[in-house]
Amino acid sequence: MNARPAIRQRLIEIRMRRWLLVAKHPFVAPACPPARARKNYWRLCARFPEVMQRLNLNELSVYE
Repeated sequence: MNARPAIRQRLIEIRMRRWLLVAKHPFVAPACPPARARKNYWRLCARFPEVMQRLNLNELSVYE
């Protein structure tokens, strides 16, 4: 992703929140299965743990 660091962090936050929302509430994006949304969320969590901590999220947030 080619973006300035501040903008890049915000884009990562938006993606993380979106996949979390789709994983928790599948009717938000009916074309995407919840399992795929969970997988995408977990990949973002593994790649960007500092963003996850800043948003007060963890890997189990998809099941809350």
